[in-house]
Amino acid sequence: MPTGRPWLRYRLIAAVVCILVVGFAITNLISYRDAVAALKATILHSELPLTGSNIYSEVQADLIRPVFISSQMANDTFVQDWLLAGENDPDRITRYLEAIRAKYGVFTSFLISERTRQYYHFRGDLRKVDANSRDDVWYFRVRDLTAPYEINIDDDLASNRTLTIFVNYRVLDHAGNFIGVTGVGLTLDSVRRIVDRYRTDFQRNVYFIDKAGKITVSSAGAPQAGGNIHALPGIDAIAAQILSAPEGQFEYRHDDATYLLNTRFIPELGWYVAVEQNQADATRGLWASFVVNLWIGFGIILLTAATVAYAVSVFHRKLDTMATTDKLTGLANRQMFDATLARMLQSRRRSARPLAVLLFDIDRFKRINDTLGHLHGDAAIRKVAETARAGLRNTDMVCRWGGEELIALAFNCTLDDAWELAETLRETIATTPIFTPDDGTRVTISVGVTLQRPGDTIDTILSRADRALYRAKQDGRNCVRVAGLDVPAAIEAAVVG
Repeated sequence: MPTGRPWLRYRLIAAVVCILVVGFAITNLISYRDAVAALKATILHSELPLTGSNIYSEVQADLIRPVFISSQMANDTFVQDWLLAGENDPDRITRYLEAIRAKYGVFTSFLISERTRQYYHFRGDLRKVDANSRDDVWYFRVRDLTAPYEINIDDDLASNRTLTIFVNYRVLDHAGNFIGVTGVGLTLDSVRRIVDRYRTDFQRNVYFIDKAGKITVSSAGAPQAGGNIHALPGIDAIAAQILSAPEGQFEYRHDDATYLLNTRFIPELGWYVAVEQNQADATRGLWASFVVNLWIGFGIILLTAATVAYAVSVFHRKLDTMATTDKLTGLANRQMFDATLARMLQSRRRSARPLAVLLFDIDRFKRINDTLGHLHGDAAIRKVAETARAGLRNTDMVCRWGGEELIALAFNCTLDDAWELAETLRETIATTPIFTPDDGTRVTISVGVTLQRPGDTIDTILSRADRALYRAKQDGRNCVRVAGLDVPAAIEAAVVG
């Protein structure tokens, strides 16, 4: 035997190993890149908005209680009668306001009379509200409200201009006439507690921005309170976008770091809540996993190089068949259908060619299982699937949706054609023998039909088809119902919304 042949074999094995090593490294690098992109998308479009929504909900929850307290005060007959009786004995209202403050643990409580413009405070401080004073503009705004109350952020003049969340509630007499404003105030400590907790729990920077771009409250590590996003490096480029939309997802760079940012406007406060995360912090674990996977993968490749080609060739075909084919009927399965429909919807965004979906279900299938047995039930499903495949066009696709339900995609099919196709399919199945020899067993189907609409997703188009199928079931089964708008007059009576 020539001595060169073993070396040739070894060189081939070495070449295969090198190819596998390089391929594995490239694959893992691509996977790492895709994982980073997926994690980034998840953080930006799911996790950060969820954190923002949780903060939003907690801020709302913190405000419900003071709104309830203010409502009680405004509707308290003592307050109304005291104002209407001439505001005699101011000590009585002072004691009342102090009792409210002490009982509910609010920061401040107050009452303003429309008749005298007197501002009553729980500490007994008295002053007049003035239409010409900037500090009192809020009162005249509340006086003209149509809503029963407002929530605003303002300085508390009676507490050294402490920034306070006020709930201002309109007080009406028994005839519905405006007679004053009462309410309570909360400090921003509750908001700060939420911010600090979310920073600790999720390692994300949280801060609030007013409509002018000023940062009002911030967690550790976030841009400092008092600054303005219009002047902060990196975020200044997207400041206008942040302040022009009720919510949004953004990305910016600062100090060679990429930050993912979600913002949401809180109308009760008139502020935006901003939740951001350093992308490097989020992906650090992925990089460590990537390095470990490389070393493990290289070791496995060295041990399995002799069998990998054979394994791939043998099992790939099996896996592909299992992943895309329904075992009972031989039709494409739901996973294959979802992938095909997604691809069709994507391609038809730039095309006017119609796409129809037919969702059909074997009527009273449970009765077949109960009377004939599950094996005969399976046979009935196979026969319906076979008949459906034969009755559809070569360009169409039919899949087993689940149980006794099947679904078909009719490409380049108008609503009229889809209706006729469904009717033909229904009639054919109703007259086709199920078993051989024919024992007279027949089944019927109910069909829901819909046509693709602009902007459709998989969920929206399938939801319409399912509603149409449900209507067919309600209307007695063994019939076709169409979901859609602008349907031909000939089938208008069968359309569901």
